Amino acid sequence: MKIKINKDKLHEAKEQLKPKSTWWALIGIVFFFFVPEIIAYFWGTELKVYFEHLATQESSQIMKKLYQETAQMISENSILNIIIGFGFVYWWYYERKKILS
Repeated sequence: MKIKINKDKLHEAKEQLKPKSTWWALIGIVFFFFVPEIIAYFWGTELKVYFEHLATQESSQIMKKLYQETAQMISENSILNIIIGFGFVYWWYYERKKILS
């Protein structure tokens, strides 16, 4: 049994699934990839102390472990997050330029 594929419909479906290069996409990239790293850079020590304090006050072992892991995660700056963010910004700019031309 042979299945006939309509290439035009397949291309149209692919284009519908592709994310659009809107200003909202850029705002989402900035808030998801860059803002947490900026917050961790400037207020990382205060946040780490706060979560360690919460861990000492907590009686539940699960919440204590969660607070300790959060404190450790905040103290580490992720260069990978920044690289991925710049990659998405580059993609956004490239797609935007392609749409406008």
